[in-house]
Amino acid sequence: MIFDHRTYTAKPNMLPSFLKLYEDIGLPMQRHYLGEPFGFFQTHIGDLSRTVHLWKYESLADREARRDQMEADPEWQAYRRKVIETDYLADMRNQILKPVSFFIPGK
Repeated sequence: MIFDHRTYTAKPNMLPSFLKLYEDIGLPMQRHYLGEPFGFFQTHIGDLSRTVHLWKYESLADREARRDQMEADPEWQAYRRKVIETDYLADMRNQILKPVSFFIPGK
């Protein structure tokens, strides 16, 4: 099992607009291809204008197959262009994480 840990930093005062666009367009498509996110968070204290989400996959191959299907969808491509055109984001980062041996998510 692996987790895709994604951090998006919005430009000042743009996080609400980015989250609205994502909720309306991006998230439904991701749920279709990737399933339900493991977690989705917004910074409350600390570096502001950030959202962090986690996606759970059985393996790197599982992640690659699901994301490849999503990336091939013209509607997803249009959504990504819209995010770029709106210029909401200052930075995007992701990490692939593996649980430590003594933690089993969901148990």
